[in-house]
Amino acid sequence: MRPLLAIAVIAVALGSVKAYTSFVSSATGRDHGQFQETDAEGRFHLELTLSFDARGDAFNPESVLLKLHGGRILLQIEEPLPAGTVLVVDPVEGIVVGTNEFYLKVATGEDDTDAAAFSLSTEDAPVESTAAAVRIQVFQDDQPIAERTIWSEPGQAVDGIVTIQVSAAAGPADEHTHQEGE
Repeated sequence: MRPLLAIAVIAVALGSVKAYTSFVSSATGRDHGQFQETDAEGRFHLELTLSFDARGDAFNPESVLLKLHGGRILLQIEEPLPAGTVLVVDPVEGIVVGTNEFYLKVATGEDDTDAAAFSLSTEDAPVESTAAAVRIQVFQDDQPIAERTIWSEPGQAVDGIVTIQVSAAAGPADEHTHQEGE
């Protein structure tokens, strides 16, 4: 008798949960199916401006890496780049209506001429590193919709996320930025 009672209690509990979820779905009018993103209208491009010499190191040869949300690689460069270089990605495919995040990492690896600064002698003066910055500009139909500068700590790679909001209308609704480490 006890096993039948336990089965009946479990069936009532599961039935109650199913009835509640059906009620909530019908009351809110939401379809909990697959989420689909809508591509934003217009032509998007972006520009990156480097304030320092970008170069990879022995462990990571990439000097520049730029990704769009979902891991889509927009730009990946392994060659060293001089300060003042402007990199253009045109067009940027994959921009959707709503929130779009760009992940940027630019390496500041040391070259062979800086290796002398790491000698064991105490007579050598230490080499001071300076902070580095990269400016990222996002354009929609050749109109600027976002401009941010991402800074690094001295000796560290420039590493951060730039977030923009794109509305369903012709222009952007809002723009935000988030930098890692804040």
